[in-house]
Amino acid sequence: MQHYHVIIPAAGKGTRMNRAYNKLFIELEGAPLLAHTLNVFQSDDACQAIHLAIHPRDFEHMNALCKKFDKVTTLIEGGDTRQESIHCVLRAIDVKQDDVILVHDGARPFVSHHTIHKLIDIIQSQGAAVVGVKAKDTIKVVENDAVAQTLERTKLWQIQTPQGATYQTLFNAYTVAQQEKFEGTDDGSLLEYAGNAVHVVEGEYENIKMTTEEDLWIGRAFLNKRSNENHV
Repeated sequence: MQHYHVIIPAAGKGTRMNRAYNKLFIELEGAPLLAHTLNVFQSDDACQAIHLAIHPRDFEHMNALCKKFDKVTTLIEGGDTRQESIHCVLRAIDVKQDDVILVHDGARPFVSHHTIHKLIDIIQSQGAAVVGVKAKDTIKVVENDAVAQTLERTKLWQIQTPQGATYQTLFNAYTVAQQEKFEGTDDGSLLEYAGNAVHVVEGEYENIKMTTEEDLWIGRAFLNKRSNENHV
């Protein structure tokens, strides 16, 4: 198995969770949300290092939390946006051009090693890839509160993280986006904009992002399920 580095943007806030602090510090079954995410990569033999983009206000708290995870080698001050934060980390880390770099949301603690390893295999063979799941619901384009178009569901995927590419490919994509003032919605969109073919790896529906209060209830159920099954 190819080794990889993972970048986790962790400089956000808890606005949609109605918290006055970084939502990654919200406790979920006795541990901060971010700790659950870090544990996935800490426990993966293929993970070589974890790099975090953080806000200066959180440095002391992050530093204390990350001491439990020796694969966390980098705490870098992020930018004003997720995109800027990841670019800051890409500029700071010392890796080889062909090293595999993943980017993963700190608020997605339920990604499995199986999905990560499938993604790594595709990046190795194809150059750039993202994780996603097939859309379950019918998706409609709505304009002025009316349906303008119904999209063909069989072609629609909900894209998750991790996403990634080799270091040079990902760094070039972020550099192009900065130079041309392109704001993407995820790493895949930046890779596409820079002219790279981006492949999709089918992931798992459990790999949800903790965004709202309701997600925390779902997260607790997933943690209980996983503790009973004893797997990551």
